Amino acid sequence: MSTEAQPTPAPALDATTRGLGWLLIGLAAFTAWDQWAIWSTKDDYTFGYLVPVFSGYVLWDRWEELRAWLSGSRSIPGPASRPWHLRLVVALTFTALLTFALGAAARAITGTGVVPTLAIAFGFVGTALGCTYLSVQGPQQSEATGRARVAAVGLMLFPAGVWIISGPFLYLVDNRIKGELLTNVTEIVSGILRATDHAIRVSGNTIIFANNDAVGVADACSGIRSFSACVFVGAFLGAIFLEGGFVGSLLRRITMIVLSAGTAILLNIGRNTYLAFHAMNNGSRSLDRDYSGLEPGSVGFSSFGTVHDFAGNAAMLLAFLVLLACVPLLNRLGRRPSSPA
Repeated sequence: MSTEAQPTPAPALDATTRGLGWLLIGLAAFTAWDQWAIWSTKDDYTFGYLVPVFSGYVLWDRWEELRAWLSGSRSIPGPASRPWHLRLVVALTFTALLTFALGAAARAITGTGVVPTLAIAFGFVGTALGCTYLSVQGPQQSEATGRARVAAVGLMLFPAGVWIISGPFLYLVDNRIKGELLTNVTEIVSGILRATDHAIRVSGNTIIFANNDAVGVADACSGIRSFSACVFVGAFLGAIFLEGGFVGSLLRRITMIVLSAGTAILLNIGRNTYLAFHAMNNGSRSLDRDYSGLEPGSVGFSSFGTVHDFAGNAAMLLAFLVLLACVPLLNRLGRRPSSPA
């Protein structure tokens, strides 16, 4: 009579770790509630609705590995964390939790704003990473090594850090570079038109053609929407698909985010250049019609939308495809080709 081996159940997490887990879930829910005001009022940040879903998915995808670190069933040889290291992380984690609490109090008193959102988001990120570092166990309840703690924190970088892109990004990056992007896009597009022997004039962010028709490079054309969305997508693709050890994968993910930002900027310049040429040849009002010249709401109006909307959607799709193509290239970066058997 043969018996089948029963799978070994995963070690249970201790009560402290479970309690910290529920605390982080509550902090994440409050952070999502705070940033909801940005997602629902800023068209450039509608991708924020995906942040809780993508963050949860990445955490679910990594849960078995993370649980192994937290329960002590997986370890890395090395010296145990020094006591002063742990005390320092405890102090930093408490500071992050206090920052979150102050931000939440400010949010309740004053409503939405830059200070509450920054405090809540950064407080949540710091608390999540600190709790992860402190919760890692060694084998048989021994003290975990520093390398094991860092490995567990690495698994939490995207699920926690992505909340900075969906909220504080507006105040840290958007408000600072939107005007510069708008000015630079206008200068580059007008320079391309002049280089192709077209007589134009520039007044502020408006390009005036020889026939006195004009097209304005509006705030929506600054590229901040594609910039923030591409950074988010690049961070997600890097978290899921980029490979390597802790240092190698971290460098590849940073490179992926930089490539995402560069791709968004270049494609936005291309989109605005195409729209400027289309307006020059067909009139500026053609941008608010479909390619057949029909107004929105007319019978037979294209399902692709206006020329302006179609160009924006096509640029975003192309950016996504470019970022997908970067994944295998970055995975090969810095790796030696395997020798033939």
